[in-house]
Amino acid sequence: MKQRPCQFGPEHNLIGILTEPDAKDLRPDAPAMLMLNAGLLHRVGPQRMAVDLAQRLAGCGVRSLRFDMGGYGDSEVAAGAQSDESRTFTDIKSAMDFLEIECDIHSFVLFGSCSGADNSFSVALRDPRVAGAVLLDGHGYWTWRSYANYYLARILRPKTWVNFIQRKLSPVDLIAEGRGEHESQMRRPFGDRLEVKHEIQTLVDRGTELLYCYTGGVSQYYNYAGQFYDMFRGLAPRGKIKVEYYPNADHTYTFAEDRERMFAAVVEWYRSRPWKNR
Repeated sequence: MKQRPCQFGPEHNLIGILTEPDAKDLRPDAPAMLMLNAGLLHRVGPQRMAVDLAQRLAGCGVRSLRFDMGGYGDSEVAAGAQSDESRTFTDIKSAMDFLEIECDIHSFVLFGSCSGADNSFSVALRDPRVAGAVLLDGHGYWTWRSYANYYLARILRPKTWVNFIQRKLSPVDLIAEGRGEHESQMRRPFGDRLEVKHEIQTLVDRGTELLYCYTGGVSQYYNYAGQFYDMFRGLAPRGKIKVEYYPNADHTYTFAEDRERMFAAVVEWYRSRPWKNR
């Protein structure tokens, strides 16, 4: 395995690390993985997740590029006024263009957590070179069961009632605490559910492979195994969608055993897909 820094983009403003397997292990049919920024974190990812995953992928013959999009980590924002969405697409497209020229790779898997998952999905819809996507804590919508699970757990939790009584007795002193708890449970907007279902089906029909991994860290909108297909009833996955659920893992996979479980799922998914470097 070897790792080397790369500089690319229309103004050479983007910085990344390309990880390549030994020549004897290389799978030329497998798409390269692009690892996107998660939130405001730079290219190593939470708990150095991107670094460790890149090494594991190299062990099974897969090349990967973890890079900072413009304005994150070591990468600069390119000149010219662009919306955040347009700039994100341009940066990810530049990474794919770079690997096409540098490594003769013509298909890619996008890996992203939280906002990185949202960006991965959006770019997959727009660029046919995206053969697959790994979405950590991706799309989430209430179902009757997730709603019941979430609120029943809160009702049965003694601390909920202690906080309720304390707020009634001294609401001014605890208003900040109450707001903090509420804000921690807010979720990012995913768009209209039916529209997202249609977009997922569009990717499936195109042949795009999708791996969704959900954690207990987003229990406010995803909190039981099998919820994915309850959210998107009528979706025809055609063997192109795999869903993993790790209820004991937090959103950033703080504990090593949780990261290792997710890494193993990603590697196995990669190995089992019928890739071809199109």
